[in-house]
Amino acid sequence: MQYRFVKDLAIALIVILLGVLVVRLVVINRKVSVIPETSIHIQESVTDTLMTKIRTIESSIQDRKMFVFSSRKDPLRQGNIIKDNVDRLKEFEDMVRNTFRLATTAIDEFGNKIAYVEYLDKLYEARVGETVAGRKILEINDKNIRYSMGGQNYTANLMPRPVLKDEDPYLKAGISGNW
Repeated sequence: MQYRFVKDLAIALIVILLGVLVVRLVVINRKVSVIPETSIHIQESVTDTLMTKIRTIESSIQDRKMFVFSSRKDPLRQGNIIKDNVDRLKEFEDMVRNTFRLATTAIDEFGNKIAYVEYLDKLYEARVGETVAGRKILEINDKNIRYSMGGQNYTANLMPRPVLKDEDPYLKAGISGNW
């Protein structure tokens, strides 16, 4: 007998639940029927030309998101007007590297004069008549050499390797001193 009461209770709950849902649907339908077919903001809608421009801008943004930079240089360091310590250190190193510098002269065991020339991070050994980096050695003296390049004669004096000035000890170390 108790099974019958549980069954009746379940059916009664389902009927009540369906009644609540029907009432809820009727209320929602009345609220929806109040909404006009055309919006009151129809005058504020976007024109076709403006919508075209918006789509163009959106596609441009998407293209930029997918763009891959192929530059090997740091984009923030291109075209600097103000040079910082890193720039000045690089300029100094390039200047030293690109200088055709007579490092020393020597005489071998046979009495032949030898010039040691530093250029592009290499030390070249040269004798009279030999060519070093496109420069033909004409004469080797104790303190200089004469060479020809492009039909012109030049003299390279014996000089020590340039050093960075001690004005800024941080520049020598390659770090910024402005903390």
